[in-house]
Amino acid sequence: MAEDASGVTERQFYIKVLGRTLVHLGVQNYKQRNVAIAELVANCWDAGANNVYIDAPLDQAYDRDKSEITIRDDGSGMDEDEVQDAYLVIGRNRRDDGGLMAGKRKVMGRKGIGKLAGFGVAAKMRVVTWKSGKAAELELDVSALKKKDNEAGNIPIPGRIGVEIPAETETGTIITLTSLKHKTPLDIGGLREALARRFSRTVRGQMAIILNDEPIGEPSIDFEYREPAEDYATEEIDGGGLVKYFFGFSKSLIKSKELRGFTVYVNGKTAQAPPFFFDVEGTASGQHGTRYVSGAIEADFLDRGTDDDSDLVSTDRQEIDWDAEESQSFREWGDALSRRVLREWADRKGKQMEDWVSSREDFKSRIAVLESPSRDQVSKFLKVLGQAEPEEERAIELADSLIRAFEYRHFHDVIADIEAVSDDPEELGNLLSNLAQWKVLESRAILEVIKGRLNVIEKFHQMLVQDAPETAPKVGMDNLHDLIAGFPWLLNPDYQVLSEEKTVTKQLREWHFEEITDEEERGRYDFLALYDESRLVVIEIKRSGHPVTLDDLQRLERYRERLAAARSGLYMMMICGTEPSVTAETKAAWDEREDGEIRLWNEVYERGLRRYKHYEAVLEGNVKHDDFARKEAEVAQARGVLEEGAVYRGPAKRAKGLGPQDR
Repeated sequence: MAEDASGVTERQFYIKVLGRTLVHLGVQNYKQRNVAIAELVANCWDAGANNVYIDAPLDQAYDRDKSEITIRDDGSGMDEDEVQDAYLVIGRNRRDDGGLMAGKRKVMGRKGIGKLAGFGVAAKMRVVTWKSGKAAELELDVSALKKKDNEAGNIPIPGRIGVEIPAETETGTIITLTSLKHKTPLDIGGLREALARRFSRTVRGQMAIILNDEPIGEPSIDFEYREPAEDYATEEIDGGGLVKYFFGFSKSLIKSKELRGFTVYVNGKTAQAPPFFFDVEGTASGQHGTRYVSGAIEADFLDRGTDDDSDLVSTDRQEIDWDAEESQSFREWGDALSRRVLREWADRKGKQMEDWVSSREDFKSRIAVLESPSRDQVSKFLKVLGQAEPEEERAIELADSLIRAFEYRHFHDVIADIEAVSDDPEELGNLLSNLAQWKVLESRAILEVIKGRLNVIEKFHQMLVQDAPETAPKVGMDNLHDLIAGFPWLLNPDYQVLSEEKTVTKQLREWHFEEITDEEERGRYDFLALYDESRLVVIEIKRSGHPVTLDDLQRLERYRERLAAARSGLYMMMICGTEPSVTAETKAAWDEREDGEIRLWNEVYERGLRRYKHYEAVLEGNVKHDDFARKEAEVAQARGVLEEGAVYRGPAKRAKGLGPQDR
């Protein structure tokens, strides 16, 4: 070997390869960057490192062609012969050579291919390793490590001995990954979470992992409950081995999948990657809790052998061989633990929801008046809602919608819909939100109409008390004419005003009838309203304080007579504030007429008020009001007719009598 002026000598290392074996081992087994980097960190543990330093490019500095990722440790390092005889031997089972322990540590590696994990991230790996004051350097290029299929041979790897030691530690290794494979930069936060989660508390306690100058600590989860409160619980599995574990319930949704569920550690490193619940999440109660539960299980007994047959963990340390006989008792134990944890989470959330609701006297009183089966259902659904983890304000809104659904069960047929989604907290929450948004909005729209009409009726009453004029003597003044023009439903919900203050002559001309020349017959009616497709109403109004005379009634009759020449079936309505100033005979004759009536303003007001007032209790949700109960009974009765297809009451219903009638 030639030596240059600086004392550096060149050495030809060799690695024996069959076809594309190395490419497959490195690239196919370590497709995820977090997994690949974690595997390189595991090698640092097996080398006895106390500290591992990872430097990765930040988003703004990332360039796949120029950026580098480095993993440096202060482990035992290697001399040039160890590089050749140990590091470059692919598939070397270190446990066969040195057993399960490396000093005081349990060895993580078994298959001897973890060193190739870098090829899952980069096309090139530069390795510098040192001990005894001397460093060796070599570069592995994935493109040079390929041979044709079924072709075996030694591939030369140029190296240098005696290069500058890149760190102050007496021993160590630094791996630099270049020609990065991914177009997007590493998620540094995600890598930090993955490293915190993929190595046990024991590993992180004995070997510091520093990413971009910041140490990796415990995963950051704000638990509202943890079992045990500190440290780990210990349990002996029948037919298995010793396990240590903890679990906790996060106060809020755990956004990162890396932190959800259980991580199973074997000898300090993941053997079953999160999120994991022993595959019970599809059948266990409290399934929604999978996003709020985090825990860890240490099960070193799963990897206590040294031969390949005893290996129960996949190459990339992501999954345990659950079909193996040795793992069955552990699986049964984990199944029971996962079901218990999810059930306890659901119970806690349900209790929390019930506590929120029970702390409100208005909710308690509303639930108390429901029939017993409905109270039980409300309690059940509240517990399910709690699993959706709503904030308290949101929980109160959903609880209100739920209780209202039962109060309105005869008005809105949604109980069956609620029952159908009651196993899914999110779907139940969405349904209740939609109920609030759709059903209540629908009711609110009607409520606004009825409230608006009640306000108009109240305004109408004020105008009567104040003796409002028939027409406005000046701009902006309340008057009866404008009231009826804007709100003809005051007289009849079916009335539609066709025209107002039009002369009879002009009206007949519009109907293509003869023009009237007699000035006496050119009077002006107040309103012409359409009652139905064939009936018109001629309306005259007089202010509250104006006494109607015989002349006023006769004028209305003349309007009807002249208009009847062009339209049949006209009806007359005179509206005034007091009884007309006519003889008793004239008044009696008008009372008996079928083509007209005299209506008092006070009667108009009272009819309008009766027509709408009794809907107010329903639309305002006043379930204790008698009007609410009447309407509820009416809807139930109508549904009974629809379901039975008949209106037959039967002897029992007849015996009860007519009961209250709609007003």
